Amino acid sequence: MARSPDPRAPVRASWLALPPEPWKNGGGVTRTLAADPAGRWRVSIADIGQDGPYSRFPGYDRVSVVLSGEGVALQGEGVAVALRPRSPTVFAGDEVLQSRLVRGPVRVLNLFVLRGSAEARVECAAGPACRAGSLAGAGGRRVTRIVVAVDAGRFPGAPGGAPWVLDGGDYAWDADIGAAWGAAWDSAWAPASEADPMAPPGPACAPAPDAPFAVGLDIAVHAHGAG
Repeated sequence: MARSPDPRAPVRASWLALPPEPWKNGGGVTRTLAADPAGRWRVSIADIGQDGPYSRFPGYDRVSVVLSGEGVALQGEGVAVALRPRSPTVFAGDEVLQSRLVRGPVRVLNLFVLRGSAEARVECAAGPACRAGSLAGAGGRRVTRIVVAVDAGRFPGAPGGAPWVLDGGDYAWDADIGAAWGAAWDSAWAPASEADPMAPPGPACAPAPDAPFAVGLDIAVHAHGAG
């Protein structure tokens, strides 16, 4: 995986080419896209092929976005969570949950953030956004931006910089976009065939119904910490 010679350019890779890690219960596989060395956050994509127990992550908030398939119903003691296509859902990793697939296998983007140590904003292109996690105490923030493309297109990059042009199945990230929080997500979305990677972001506009789909994540930790 090579970094662009332009130090301002994001790291880019194919999440489809990442090696899958099988689940212990055999219900699916996971690909890890990026993770904080200090364990404060992780982004992965899971392919789930059957109903079964959902892994617990005590102390973490989770955000899940169904990238393909019709959804997942999670059920626990007094808890019900619906994971829907192309919409972020926040829930606590502490819960003991069983999963039931809605009409077949799914592919799900997952974010894990350690409460008190990381905070995140997750937004779907042409769709809703949500927040998860928390940062305890004062101090500056260091924000990592990650864009996971399902379709080819031009997507908001680092604030004030050129848009990121990605193929379907690609993802890109910038490990330090400063303290910006959710900036530039309202930039115009355009098909990759019309995009110029050196052009500045276009004006904000309502995306077309067939706009390319991606998930954008801004993940913040304290600037003085590792990661």
